[in-house]
Amino acid sequence: MSLGGKFIVSLFTVSFAACASAEPQTTATVTSGGGPSIQQAQQEPYNGPKARTAVNKFTVKSSKGHHELGQGLADMLTTALFHSNRFIVLDRTDHKDVMAEQDLGASGRIKQETAAPIGQMEGAELLITAAVTAFEPDAGGAVGGVGVPVGGAAFLGVGGGGKQSYMAIDLKVVDTKTGRIVGAVTVEGKSTDWFAGIGGAIGGVPIPFGLLVHQNTPMEKAIRVCIVKAVDYISSQTPATYFHNR
Repeated sequence: MSLGGKFIVSLFTVSFAACASAEPQTTATVTSGGGPSIQQAQQEPYNGPKARTAVNKFTVKSSKGHHELGQGLADMLTTALFHSNRFIVLDRTDHKDVMAEQDLGASGRIKQETAAPIGQMEGAELLITAAVTAFEPDAGGAVGGVGVPVGGAAFLGVGGGGKQSYMAIDLKVVDTKTGRIVGAVTVEGKSTDWFAGIGGAIGGVPIPFGLLVHQNTPMEKAIRVCIVKAVDYISSQTPATYFHNR
């Protein structure tokens, strides 16, 4: 093989090795908090005390956030908290439907032995509120490559592109009896995917219908890592006095 041929093969090897080594990267930063992660906690069976919790619709303060974002994130966090098995999670999204069913039972139009009684709904001791302060589906990226001579003046381009997504939420845990904030944290999620390959999903919570536009994108990863870290913080930092057996 000629010296030029060896150079081309070598350059191809280096170029493709560089592309293969560009694994998807996902990072998250919690600006405060501590304790074991929720993933670690879930590895052991748990039948202990739970805190009665409800999640409010997220406030969207980022100019790039769409109107479905607030409810979609609240739905994901509600489901993730339930799956953590550390909380009695109360539905504050469809509670009006529950109230309507109780009112129907009280109207006398339903058999009383099957009617849902009024006055039995549980109240939340802790209310989770959050604001989306940053939402950047395309926060930046890179496109690059290398030209490989294949003969004469012809060149073969070997390269690739990357895309980065970023989001941040300010989360508060509020005592509903006093209105006091018992926990507050800022969670940031960032995801960079080479060739937009999402790999494995982060977290087992299905993505809500309103967020399907971000499915299989770096933004979905950024969303999921924020939800996972939010549950981690709420589980580990909620004061022990809120956990009880009923």
